[in-house]
Amino acid sequence: MGVKEQMVAILQSEETARIRFEYASGQIKVNVTADAFRRVATALTKGRLNVVEGRHARNTISYSALKDGDDAANTFYLGMNNRSSRDFNALVVHESVHAYFDLTKTEIPWADNEAIAYIAQGYYLRNSGFPESRMEMGNHYRLGYLIAGSFAEGTTAPNLVADLRKNLLKDPDYEHYIEKTFRGDG
Repeated sequence: MGVKEQMVAILQSEETARIRFEYASGQIKVNVTADAFRRVATALTKGRLNVVEGRHARNTISYSALKDGDDAANTFYLGMNNRSSRDFNALVVHESVHAYFDLTKTEIPWADNEAIAYIAQGYYLRNSGFPESRMEMGNHYRLGYLIAGSFAEGTTAPNLVADLRKNLLKDPDYEHYIEKTFRGDG
């Protein structure tokens, strides 16, 4: 199975289908459901979104909505990922949130875009039975996992969401764009 087909399978999996939450922060209110991931899976299948392997030297995936330097628009860039891990699957879910906002022409602050993606990533990990004990304290995806747990229990976790946003705003990996606005262009 090629990586694109594997990504489609992840986005159509039972673990991903059970992701459902409402994110609210300030003026932003977004509902994330299985429909978002199905839409990205369909776009991958129909060739509207591309996948490039080997772009990053580490275990990471990124999504490029717009052409920027060497990055093509509407493209997932994969790194040196272990494609047989739940970590890989969760990264696919995370980056698919960005692709969904691109496909739906959503305008959203990057801090919220990333926070929503980390919560979806945490939901996937939680739904797949990934143990919290294997996550590093203070890591963004661990906060997403904890937030997903509170959402699943019916609480809104506003303090955890605020902590995740604060952590993202001060993370040097995101400093070049985190205070800007994401504008999807379809």
